[in-house]
Amino acid sequence: MTEPASTTSGASLVVALVALLGPAAGEYATILFAALAGALWPLSAAAGITRAAGALMVLRLVLTAFALTGVIAWWVQSTWHVPATTILAPVAFGISALGDNWRSLISAVVARASALVSGHSNDTTGKT
Repeated sequence: MTEPASTTSGASLVVALVALLGPAAGEYATILFAALAGALWPLSAAAGITRAAGALMVLRLVLTAFALTGVIAWWVQSTWHVPATTILAPVAFGISALGDNWRSLISAVVARASALVSGHSNDTTGKT
């Protein structure tokens, strides 16, 4: 039996790419793993889902987290001066864990905003 071919050129290419892209890839890996962990929550709650539908759901949630995490982390950093790199994982996890409940979240935010604009709050202490 012959010896396997040497992969020195392939390994050196991978090492060079990791050295060049490592700082940026670390943040993307954080988003990926946090989004995958968050996507497992709505996946476990989905009853009677097929493997293909489950895989598409996880893919959709992870891609949504990739699209929105940077924007939300930047907004939190500019608003509350929390470093964006610190909150990447919780934001990605939260976006994925939210699953398909975006409509209820948006309607709750709209209802709260309209209550604040009209001067009525849902505060139970009697203060307005």
